[in-house]
Amino acid sequence: MIVHFTINFVASESRYFWMYSGAYVRGFLYWVLRKINRILAEELHSNKGLAPFATSPVFKGEDYCVGKIVEGEKYSFTLTTFVEEIGEALKEYLTSIDRIFFAGMLNELEKVEVRYVDEFKGEEVRKFKIKFLTPCYFRIPNLGYRFVPLPIPQLLFRSLARLYEAYVSSLPKEYREWLDRWGIAVSGCNIKTEKILLKRGLWSAGFVGDVSFSIPNDTYNEEFARITSKLLKFGEYSNVGGGRTSGLGMIRVLRVEKR
Repeated sequence: MIVHFTINFVASESRYFWMYSGAYVRGFLYWVLRKINRILAEELHSNKGLAPFATSPVFKGEDYCVGKIVEGEKYSFTLTTFVEEIGEALKEYLTSIDRIFFAGMLNELEKVEVRYVDEFKGEEVRKFKIKFLTPCYFRIPNLGYRFVPLPIPQLLFRSLARLYEAYVSSLPKEYREWLDRWGIAVSGCNIKTEKILLKRGLWSAGFVGDVSFSIPNDTYNEEFARITSKLLKFGEYSNVGGGRTSGLGMIRVLRVEKR
C-alpha cells in the first residue's frame, strides 16, 4: 500500500538552499528514519535497487522552484513510501510533533496530510497530457548510463513499469515490447531544460513542461491502454526517471481522453 504525506510548515528563519531543495527533503526523510529505525535507514541508504520512496522539492503553491524560504512564510513538501510499514512509522512520528527540524532549523509544523492508495484503476486511455513539474531525465544502462533529458515514451513508461512491478503488481512482458514498437507516441510538447545541483559537484539536467501523448490507431491495444492508465496514476505518486527520491521527475496528469 502506498502512503503519501503532504507536510506543511512555517519557516522560522529566512534561508537560501545551496542545492536543489528536493535533496534537503530526501535528507530529512533519512534523518527521520534514523530516529525511528537506524538499521532500516542504513539498509535503505546502501540499497542499490529501486528505493521504496519518492519525494518532492519544497514548494509554495504551484511554485516548485523555490530557491529560498522566508521567515514566517508557509511551504510544503511531500513524501511517498511504497512500503506500508515505513509509512506507518513515518505517520506515527510526524503526527506526534509540532515542530519539524528541516534545512538546519526548527520550523512550526502547520499540518500533515496522509493519503493511502492501494489500487490504481485502469481505463482505456487514448490521448493524455502530462505536466512535468520538476526536472526529469532518464538513464540508458546499456549505453554507459547515458542521460536523456527528453520525454521519450519508451523510457518514461519503462521507468514507471519497473517501479510498479517492484511494489504494486506484475505486468505482462509484452507491454514493454509494445512500448519498444512505439505503442505510445509524442503528439506535442512545450518543454525546456533546467540544470540543478543535487549535491556538491553533482549537477543534473532535466526537462520540465507539458507533453501530449497518444496511442495511434495502428498500435492501439485495450489491455495495454489500461496498463498505461494505471501507470499514469501511479506516476503521480512515484515520480519518474532519475533522481526521483530527491524530488526530480514529478508529474501531474492534466488531461485524459478515453477511446
